Amino acid sequence: MVSALPRPDRLPSLTGYRFLLACTVLFGHLLTLERLYEDPDIYKAADASSMASAGAVSSFFMLSGFVLAWNARPDDTARRFWRRRFVKIFPNHAVAWALMMALLMGTSTAALLPLPDPTLSQAVKNLLLVHTWLPHMADFSSVNPVTWSISCEAFFYLLFPFLIRPVRALPTRLIRLVIAAVAALVLAMPTLATFVTDEAGIGNWSPLSMDRWWLIYFFPPVRLLEFVLGLLLARAVLTGRWPALRMRWPLLVLATVFAAQPKLPHEYVWGAATCLPLAALIPAIAARDLDRRPLWLSRRGLVLLGEASFALYMIHFPILYAIRALLGSRTYDTVTATLLSLGVAALCVLASLLLWRTVETPAMRRFSRPRPRPAEAPTAEPADESEAAKVRQQDPLH
Repeated sequence: MVSALPRPDRLPSLTGYRFLLACTVLFGHLLTLERLYEDPDIYKAADASSMASAGAVSSFFMLSGFVLAWNARPDDTARRFWRRRFVKIFPNHAVAWALMMALLMGTSTAALLPLPDPTLSQAVKNLLLVHTWLPHMADFSSVNPVTWSISCEAFFYLLFPFLIRPVRALPTRLIRLVIAAVAALVLAMPTLATFVTDEAGIGNWSPLSMDRWWLIYFFPPVRLLEFVLGLLLARAVLTGRWPALRMRWPLLVLATVFAAQPKLPHEYVWGAATCLPLAALIPAIAARDLDRRPLWLSRRGLVLLGEASFALYMIHFPILYAIRALLGSRTYDTVTATLLSLGVAALCVLASLLLWRTVETPAMRRFSRPRPRPAEAPTAEPADESEAAKVRQQDPLH
């Protein structure tokens, strides 16, 4: 079916939005893991930051589906798609993995993580991005803990060539109904998890048992629902089946959800409560670019930072770990700790730009498509540049 709306190759406001999401995760980890503040009352904000970070990851999953569906072309093949995704993700992942392994071998994990050093098996599973399939914290939080979401994304990418076909074939009149059904499943999963997992034991560090937390938050098939929701939202926008919704309304609902957090079941804090308003926010942001009324998120500097958002996501934890290891158990007054946190955040951003420029971008240019045959050599460089640009446009988190 022909799209009802114009389809620009780029949605710059969504690219800038990626940077905000990555920063949400970064500052959440600065607060909850870096532990720089000597005032214990500061950590009362940790509950809110956990919900914000979880919402950011949920938005990343939906954004991933949305942008991949937006840029999908009928003549693309599964093999080409998987190659581009691998080249986009694995080099940054390998660099961050190697840095974390060096840090873990040279320090005690007590510097940041209440976990033993990873075994060889756990380290290999992390490197291969299959570690999130096991309900053990020593597995899904091994080495570079943020890679649990990349393990989920790898699963999404594996299925994408098969998922996009029925999404494209979905009759226009049924799009909203299917979106509602998938959204209902997202909201139902935390409740369903209570029927198949045990309660947390007395004295447990979290209100959720490990099995329940893993099933709700880390298990790739459960998080696949958000990715599929993103695919469907893109299809709805492209076919004109998504209502014109101003950004103020999903933002208002999101603020209401955060205000209600203390009364929410803890199972819903880990993504489900914030999923629907964040899902509505993505098409609203995209609509501003479609209407040629881009947001401040589309400014050149933010778009550049958005391009490097995957590198920021991957590199920030090794930096936080290294700095915490250097500082030991020292804490600081509120002003000093805040200034130090801002400095660490700036360092993470600078490191992400370096990683993006020296590892991610060259890898995409060189390996995102097969090398041309000798007879095609004169056109190889433009094709590589074009392919690199295409890969950058396709992926919202990575």
